[in-house]
Amino acid sequence: MDRRGIAETVGAALVSGGLAVVGLWLFADYVDWVLVVGLVACVAIATAANYRARTGHAENVAAEAPAETADNYEGHTQTATGDGGTVSDDWTRDGPADAESDRVQ
Repeated sequence: MDRRGIAETVGAALVSGGLAVVGLWLFADYVDWVLVVGLVACVAIATAANYRARTGHAENVAAEAPAETADNYEGHTQTATGDGGTVSDDWTRDGPADAESDRVQ
């Protein structure tokens, strides 16, 4: 994990631990340190897993995405309704749609 992931994990764990201590102290007049440490550990694990999932997904998308340049930009954009409809409008499951099969008989 890179520095940003470590910073997010540690920051989230410290904030949740601090809020747990303050909340227990205000409402219960007693701080249960086992509860606080358990909460901090769970938050750290969840934050680290979330960071790994986000960065892993972004890397996968970047690896699978085609290179988009000024020359092939039109081929990578969706066809708008005013541009003649979408590609799927002209095709059925078995191939190109037949105009006669669309008519009511």
